[in-house]
Amino acid sequence: RCGHQLCVDGNPWYFQGANAYWLIDFVQTDRGIVDRFFDYCNEFGLEVVRLWAFNHNMPYAWGKYDETEFEGLDYIIDSAGRHNIKLILTLGNTWTAYRSPQDFMRMAGIDPVGKDLLDFYNSPEVLHFYRDHVSAILWRKNTFNGRFYRDDDAIMMYDAMNEPRCPGCTDAISQSAQQAFLRAVASHVRDNAPNQLVALGTEGYFLKSYENYNPGAGARCEGEDWATLSKFDSIDATVVHVYERQMESVPPTWTKCDFDCFCNYMVQYLGVHQRIAADVGKPLIMEEYGLILPAYTAEQRVLLFQLVADNLHWMKSTGGPMVGAMFWNAAIGNVWDDGYNVYLDASIYKPKPSPVSSTPALNSVPAAINVTSPSTEAASTSAIDTKPSTESESAAPEPSRAPIYANTETLTDFLRGPQRAACAEDAAGWWLPTWTAAWMQTVDMASYRSRCQDLTVLQVLLSSKDALYKTSV
Repeated sequence: RCGHQLCVDGNPWYFQGANAYWLIDFVQTDRGIVDRFFDYCNEFGLEVVRLWAFNHNMPYAWGKYDETEFEGLDYIIDSAGRHNIKLILTLGNTWTAYRSPQDFMRMAGIDPVGKDLLDFYNSPEVLHFYRDHVSAILWRKNTFNGRFYRDDDAIMMYDAMNEPRCPGCTDAISQSAQQAFLRAVASHVRDNAPNQLVALGTEGYFLKSYENYNPGAGARCEGEDWATLSKFDSIDATVVHVYERQMESVPPTWTKCDFDCFCNYMVQYLGVHQRIAADVGKPLIMEEYGLILPAYTAEQRVLLFQLVADNLHWMKSTGGPMVGAMFWNAAIGNVWDDGYNVYLDASIYKPKPSPVSSTPALNSVPAAINVTSPSTEAASTSAIDTKPSTESESAAPEPSRAPIYANTETLTDFLRGPQRAACAEDAAGWWLPTWTAAWMQTVDMASYRSRCQDLTVLQVLLSSKDALYKTSV
């Protein structure tokens, strides 16, 4: 880190990357998929990958970890190093996937029944347990390369937690509890891994200050005071997660933002975070972004990726604080799909419509095709059409993919759903966004549509790779 930038060999470094949470599971049965995935990351210039450093049995009790699962993480880290890819390891999760706060409470000897997320942050026993969990990760000796995680150059950064919200925690006492927990965890990481970066894994919501830039009245009620958290001495970088699903209905007409509105909003929202990051002298990483299918179209996804890439290139050209952008979720093969998957092994080119041929007369059969023999038909067709096909003319067929299962997790009582709802109801009575006519004209959407109409996400990534990493000669 060099001020509000990241540097490699003394030179500012800007990167594109991706999340790949599924690696921690699929490595258990197919280590080769990890190497193939990182090969694709190299092809598309994804220099940083973010994933979980916890799993279904990592841990399964205080100080106890499934060795097979840990060896899977060992392999991912070792493979990343061999592929010159940097990793961001997330140490815990606010949500129920893999390992939840309730799981950590149980392993710390506390029954979570009747308690909620604020009790998690408030508990000295949970903090003790969580710090021990962090130590187990940082001091793990990789079984493939013999290096402690804390000394492995493949690990660029740790997130203290994934999206550490505290819904409904807007008062000073609850904010103090949440912030004390995060500060303690970040300090523990810093003390034990001084040569690696530390972040909090935050989403970017504002509380007390900059609230008029939130994506809705209820955003303040997530209990994340991003501007204050960004000032922590124990962190090296700030992070933000930006999705269209965060947008709420807004006054005065209480209408929901459409896609064009979201794109314009996102540029302004990032701009506020970029200014704050510059003011506190720390780099900003857009750690998650994406667009869910089929709720939105593939064409809209391409436009979003191009918009983010342009913003990142502008940061590089001006020496700005946003040093990286990472989409959710990079995938290959038949891995799980929550609707956000971008398949790196798909065709690079956009399929072109097949030309419509004239319909043959009824009962007529082309002379070159033997309808009784599929093998003869294939040979005859090949003989007729001798022009070699290229991928740019016609996209290759997609491999079989997993069905889409969107994440539908809601704010339960443990996640303080009722407190969040009451807070949002109150905020709706007074919150006003910074939405003006000038704001709505931030992005020339017509120009972007024209520019992106024949592109795929993979082409955007390749173009961005060239722009980010090319060196002058």
